[in-house]
Amino acid sequence: MPRRLSTRIALLAGVLALGGVGTLSFILIREQRNHILAEVVHSSEQVAETIQLSIRHDMLGNRRDGVREVIESVGGHSGIAGVRLFNKEGRISYSSRAAEVGHVVDKQSEACVQCHSASRPFSELDLESRSRVYNHPEHGRVLSTIAVIRNEPGCHPSGCHKSPSVQSVLGVLDVTMSLDSAEARMLVSTRQATMLSLGAVILITGALLILVQQTVRRPINRLIAATQRVAGGDYELQVPSGATDELGFLARSFNEMIESLNTSQQNLEAKVAQKADELRSAQFQVVQAEKLSSVGLVAAGIAHELNSPLMAISTFGHLVQKRLSPGSQESEDVRMILRETDRCAAIIRTLLDFSRDQSTNQALELCDVSAIIDRAVKILQVAMRANAVDTSVSIAPDTPPVEANSVQITQVLVNLLLNAIQAMPTGGRITIRLDGVARSDYPQVKMPPPLRTQLVRLRVADTGSGIPRELLSKVFDPFFTTKPVGQGSGLGLSVSHAIIQRHRGVILVESDGRSGTEFTVLLPAAEPTSGVVQS
Repeated sequence: MPRRLSTRIALLAGVLALGGVGTLSFILIREQRNHILAEVVHSSEQVAETIQLSIRHDMLGNRRDGVREVIESVGGHSGIAGVRLFNKEGRISYSSRAAEVGHVVDKQSEACVQCHSASRPFSELDLESRSRVYNHPEHGRVLSTIAVIRNEPGCHPSGCHKSPSVQSVLGVLDVTMSLDSAEARMLVSTRQATMLSLGAVILITGALLILVQQTVRRPINRLIAATQRVAGGDYELQVPSGATDELGFLARSFNEMIESLNTSQQNLEAKVAQKADELRSAQFQVVQAEKLSSVGLVAAGIAHELNSPLMAISTFGHLVQKRLSPGSQESEDVRMILRETDRCAAIIRTLLDFSRDQSTNQALELCDVSAIIDRAVKILQVAMRANAVDTSVSIAPDTPPVEANSVQITQVLVNLLLNAIQAMPTGGRITIRLDGVARSDYPQVKMPPPLRTQLVRLRVADTGSGIPRELLSKVFDPFFTTKPVGQGSGLGLSVSHAIIQRHRGVILVESDGRSGTEFTVLLPAAEPTSGVVQS
């Protein structure tokens, strides 16, 4: 059975058409056969009448040879299987076949039983009842028609018959016609009707196939292709729906479903993106907790050990400052010492906050990163001169501010600068660049949510020996350092990394292991406000 709906519809219609045309053809063929048979019957009746007229005068004159000659002559014509004349008792008096003369016909034979089984006498039978079709042993299918020869008043004077009042029927004339020609005509008519019927069925089925192809199959194929594309994730597809029938209604319903799916998909994607941001934030927190769980123990000890000497430095620094003249160089130096002492205390507090994950309690303010760069460079200018390190600072004029804790950002920049100085023990150059970039410039970088479209980029590059590539993935791990023992704790970059993450930014490192290292800090730009803190 064909699997396509359009083909099944066309074939079903073709079968119905075949049944209808076949029934009509059968009726027409039957009527044609009856018509041809009626023509043969009518012809046989005419032949019988012609014979009666031809032998009438011979019979009135009792001239038997003339009657025999007429019957034999007519019986020899093409299409006539035989002519015979027998009396009322059934004895054959004359026949085109001489061997039959004198024999009595069998009333129960196929050629006679129809007439003899009738409820009425021969003289009262109509033409159709006096005609019968049967199989002749020599001529095949034949049609015989009998005609009654009545006893007319002119026959009695001849002395061979009784008077009409006593004997009304003298005999029966039986004319047998061959049906070969009629059967051939009927066979030709049957073949023609069959061929016409098959041609009509083929035309009807072909027309239905084309009609179904245009009105059913193509719209259904478009819907199937559309469903496959929708299954592949294409929710922008629209199926033509101009038709006003059921398929047009189905196409419009399909388009409405696609619009609904598209809306649902967009809503789902928005929810998935929101949940992904939440999951990413939680992941950052988990990673941070795993990496720095050991820092908390060390940070508590460091804070206890450093707070006492820092307090002593701060106390004696204030006592010394009171003894110095205001505005003198010595007073300014002591003020620098006190300021750095306070910064060290702030760094210790930051380290404790870092280990205790108190990022939600940090004080944020609008900061101008260029001011933080100036401050960090001044703090380390003595170390830079001592190590023969030059500094180059490039700040883009349109760099936006950031919302951050200025002390923590300063700590990050100081750590990066110190690492650069220590990477160039024989001298070198540090390049500091600050500018604003679009978030799309770093599509592969994952940043903590919420994401901003504008970023502030701070880059610190040195001309030192660089970091081997195989170690780049470990530089932000706690207590990891490439410096000799006693020259670094391995916490500087780890603390800086955590600080930048708390500010919803990232810190990146690039190095070829031969010609220096560059650290890139990306922070989300602050929303436009009225004031910026000059740290």
